[in-house]
Amino acid sequence: MSRRLNYFIALCFMLLLTSCSKGIASTGSEHHLIISHFLPGNHPIQTEVFQEIGSEIEEKSNGVITYDIYPANALGGAGSQYDMAVTGEVDIALSVHGYSPGRFPLVSILELPFLAETAAHGSEIMEHLYQEFPSIQAEHSDTIPLYLFTADPAQLITKDHPIQSPEDLKGLRIRSPSPLANDILEVLGAVPVSMPMGDVYESMERGVIDGAMVPLEALYNYNLYEVAAYITVGNFSTTPFFTVMNKDTYERLSNEEKEIINGVTGLEASIRSGSVFDVDGEKGRKLAKDNDAEIIEINEQMLVEWERALDPIFQTWIKDMEKKGFPGQKIYNRALELRDDLKERKK
Repeated sequence: MSRRLNYFIALCFMLLLTSCSKGIASTGSEHHLIISHFLPGNHPIQTEVFQEIGSEIEEKSNGVITYDIYPANALGGAGSQYDMAVTGEVDIALSVHGYSPGRFPLVSILELPFLAETAAHGSEIMEHLYQEFPSIQAEHSDTIPLYLFTADPAQLITKDHPIQSPEDLKGLRIRSPSPLANDILEVLGAVPVSMPMGDVYESMERGVIDGAMVPLEALYNYNLYEVAAYITVGNFSTTPFFTVMNKDTYERLSNEEKEIINGVTGLEASIRSGSVFDVDGEKGRKLAKDNDAEIIEINEQMLVEWERALDPIFQTWIKDMEKKGFPGQKIYNRALELRDDLKERKK
């Protein structure tokens, strides 16, 4: 191979690396957005949210803004998505706040029990809290948050043990989705076990764990309806998600282009994203019921006992936030107001 050809190949490779490192690829369009997330490519967050929003942006910008989506951690792990948006490795990133431990302490308000009744409900609470509290905005200040949302609330599924009261959890090994969920389970006397969602089915089937704290959509998307004999619906926690944009990418847009982006994100996109989890949650619930699972609903009378048992969780969260200089009590009080107001508005 000639020296000139070697030089040409090396130059092309360097140009390719340079274009990829800036997030906006050189494809002939003025703004080509690289969108990254950790969910499978067939997940409705991609097919029913990102693709629809992306198409709307393309249409409203007359093709000036285009996009490519990279799902399933193709560009980086779930815990790296936020930093990739900060540095500009990608233009837009979606992931779970909890995958960056300690970085978003105030967002964990949605992980407290009994706040969200559905994913759409939790998403609306989360988006309102973000808009109202500068301290929550500050947690995301190194990016441009397009919208925040939640998955559907986590419930308790078990194979051999029906759960009706907090006492029923004592000594059981329960898969936990987050550090705060660990605290919730420990207060209830259970033994929290951290593991990826993909390992829950086999672990329950083999008796490695007695149950799991998971959203109902997992019954459908991970086939957990096949191993869940009992499902206790109490809305014990909720997982918050972010969709954020690189600051430099956003600033390169014209005012009109920014208006297009702002117009298709925000609260509407938050509720839409939460709703896709609710749809899959209903599918999971139906599959479990058809498979003869017993569904135990925590009613108002039963809830008193659960709230009493979990009161230390609420108090600890508030005190921890106040010690860090955050308005923990105000945020918690406002979350309760939003929970009730938004629920009442839906009636």
